[in-house]
Amino acid sequence: MRYHVGIGCSFGSTDHSVHSIIARKLGSEFINLSYPGLGNFYMLTELLFWIGSNKSKIPNTTFSIGLSGIYRNDMITDTPEIGQDDKYYRGFTWTSWQADREDDERGREIGGGYTVKHLPYNVDFRLDHTIRYLININSIQKLLESYGCKYVMYNAIDNHIPKADFRTPQASRVVVFEKQLNKTNFYDLYNSQLKFIAEKELFKDPTPAPLQRKIANWPTDDVQFLVKDAHPSEEGDKQYAQMLWKYCYDKKIFAGII
Repeated sequence: MRYHVGIGCSFGSTDHSVHSIIARKLGSEFINLSYPGLGNFYMLTELLFWIGSNKSKIPNTTFSIGLSGIYRNDMITDTPEIGQDDKYYRGFTWTSWQADREDDERGREIGGGYTVKHLPYNVDFRLDHTIRYLININSIQKLLESYGCKYVMYNAIDNHIPKADFRTPQASRVVVFEKQLNKTNFYDLYNSQLKFIAEKELFKDPTPAPLQRKIANWPTDDVQFLVKDAHPSEEGDKQYAQMLWKYCYDKKIFAGII
């Protein structure tokens, strides 16, 4: 039997997600590790745990990774209670705080705490979180490649900050990390599914929403759009998955399977 592991944030947690479409196209049993509101450290950690716990499945498993927003900071709260018959793939229970929000009300509702925008007063959060983002990508890629896994990555959330927005010494260091990425297995590093569905107006609920507080730092997540629900519609997932699938075919990412 073949398996396909998909991992991401809320964009990957629906029954019509890009990951589920890729799994169907591959004819694989779908294992979904996506979880709303979480970020890229969560993905690295849970992939490490899943691979370490499922080594017998690895030769028959493919992966898709939908990178989350760079300002999301994931924290482990506990390990889940798992019953004898539970089909629970995650190793930990999580919460998060977001560096571009002074106070994350949604985080408190799911067990998170208050978010203070600048915990250490002298941190350049754009530079710090960009480097963290690139390190998480590199680490996930090295992990999967060390096991010979076939995989594709993409940005679910906007993550690209133009080099011109950094001071020259900062930009030069970003480039060093970026050059070490495997860009063949990354679909469109400088764009995202969120940007695609915004341009095509393929939101889950495009009904105009009341004016929300505009987050100062960009890129960020779906709260920047004044609609009731800026997650992908089923059509938004379908169209983006089709582009991703074509990319995988052209780059022979799943060679030997398709």
